[in-house]
Amino acid sequence: MKKLVEKEWNNYNVSEIFSKIQRGKRLKKADHVPGAVPYVSSTANNNGVDSFIEAVHGTRIFNDCISLANSGSVGTAFYEPFKFVASDHVTSLRRKNTSKESYLFLSAMVEKQGVNFNFNREINDSRIKKMQLMLPVDDSGKPDYDYMEQYASEMRGGMLMRYRTYVARQLAQLEYKQIATLDKKEWKEFRLGKLFEISRPKARNKDHYEMGDIPFVASGATNNGVMKCCKPHMDEQLDAGNCITVSPVDGSSFYQPIDFLGRGGAGSSILMLRNNNLNLFRGEFMARMVQQTCSKYSYGHMGNKDSIKRERIMLPVNAAGEPDYEYMEQYAKNMMLKKYRQYLEYLKGNIN
Repeated sequence: MKKLVEKEWNNYNVSEIFSKIQRGKRLKKADHVPGAVPYVSSTANNNGVDSFIEAVHGTRIFNDCISLANSGSVGTAFYEPFKFVASDHVTSLRRKNTSKESYLFLSAMVEKQGVNFNFNREINDSRIKKMQLMLPVDDSGKPDYDYMEQYASEMRGGMLMRYRTYVARQLAQLEYKQIATLDKKEWKEFRLGKLFEISRPKARNKDHYEMGDIPFVASGATNNGVMKCCKPHMDEQLDAGNCITVSPVDGSSFYQPIDFLGRGGAGSSILMLRNNNLNLFRGEFMARMVQQTCSKYSYGHMGNKDSIKRERIMLPVNAAGEPDYEYMEQYAKNMMLKKYRQYLEYLKGNIN
C-alpha cells in the first residue's frame, strides 16, 4: 500500500462527499430523561458523548455517520457507529455505503479543518457547505475510498496489537492477592491538611508553550487533567510527579505519575497534594477518595489551598488506626488486574 505522501490528493467540498448533512436539535439539559441512548454534544472526549438519555419525542436521532462539533470543542469530529441523539451543537455528516474504516479516515480529514474555527468563529450551516476536504484520489481522479479503508484498517490493526502487547505486559507485572472487601474494612476520617503537603504550581498558561512531550495539567475533568503536551521553557523547573492534583473548579482529582507542568497563577489553578507514602496504586486509590470529598466545588464555590486543608476524607485503616497504605495499594492492583483482563478480552474480539 502506498504511503500517504505517495498518493495524489485533491480538494472536495463537504457536500460532494456526504449525501446527508443535518444538524441536531436543541434539547435543554432540564428536558433530558435518563436512559440508554448516547447524547452527543460538542465535547472533545468520549466520542462526543455527553450523557445517556431517552430518545423522547422531538429529539433528532442519527447513526453510522460523522458527528462534527459546531461550537464548544469546535471542529472536533468522531465516527459514530451507534444510534445517538444529537444536540444542536452537532452536525451529522452521512455517506451511503461507507465502511467503518472509511468513516474513520474521513473523520480525521474533517477534523483537520477545525483549525479554521474557534469560539468566535463557529461552524454554521453556510460554512459547512463551503468547507473543503483534502482526500487521496484513484487513477481516475475520484476519491479513493478503497485506499482510505485499507489505510485505516492497517492503522487500527497496528494500534490494537500494540495495546494488546501493553496490556499483557501490565498483567505480567501485577499479582492478585485476596484481601478484605471494602465493606469489611474499618474506615476512619482524616483531614487533608494532616495527610498532605498542599501547594499550587507557579503561574503558567498552556497557550504560552509550544507542543512537546511534557503534560500540561490544568483543572480539566478528563484525561488526567492533561490539556496538552508542551515543551518547557529554558531552565524551567517542572512540578514533580508522584502527587495528586485537584481542580478547585469541580474537585476532579488525579494521580500524576510523572513530572508535569501545572497550571497556576489564577483562582482556578490546580492544587497539588503530596504525601511520602504515595505510589501509583496508593495514589489512584486516594485520588478517588479526595474527589468524592471535593466534588462539591463549583465555579460559584471554588476550593483553595486553605479550604482543602480543612476537608476530610474517609480511608481504610490498619490495626493502629493509621491509613492502611498496603491495603489501598493491593486493592488498586486487584482492580487494575480485573480491568486489564476485561480489556484484553475486548481486544481479542477486535483483532483479526
